Amino acid sequence: MPIRIDVERRRQEIAEATFAVAAREGIQAVTLRSVAAELGASTTAITNYLPTRAELLVNAVDQMGREWLEELEEIRAGTRGPDALRRLMTAAVTWDADEYLRCAFWVTLLAEKGRDERIDAQLTETSNQVRAVIEEVVAECGHPRPGTAADMLFLVAQGVFVSIVEAPTEWTPDRVVAAAGLAVDAVLGPT
Repeated sequence: MPIRIDVERRRQEIAEATFAVAAREGIQAVTLRSVAAELGASTTAITNYLPTRAELLVNAVDQMGREWLEELEEIRAGTRGPDALRRLMTAAVTWDADEYLRCAFWVTLLAEKGRDERIDAQLTETSNQVRAVIEEVVAECGHPRPGTAADMLFLVAQGVFVSIVEAPTEWTPDRVVAAAGLAVDAVLGPT
């Protein structure tokens, strides 16, 4: 009887290995071989699912986006209005060691020269999906210009990515959550 493999789980494991290699050795070190070694497997264990380096990186960005969107949707399912917006922005900027690795991966991937267009497309799609959730929540709050307000909040969240990678000891989770709270206050106005 053939072994049944959970393809989604395998792709998630490959993404985690991709993040680990990138964090330890830099984005340039992410190759099919290095990720396979991180998994303790042969390159065939990767190429059966993701045959090229570009697809390996697209997979990692896709997995990150799925995680973020699931977290944001969980917040939306549990609350509405200003409370949802505050919780959403707190989640968007809160970071721990695992999230730091993802942010560092994202930032270094953005800085990589000559990225494959599939990687660019996945980066853009993921960003657009997250921004769309922010806009929907801002609209639920009754903001007269939800698109513009969502742009501001999204840029704050994206700026956190760069800031924590650049200076993680300065941009502590408490500091970035406080800044995100002020951005929400600026969007919602006096309450």
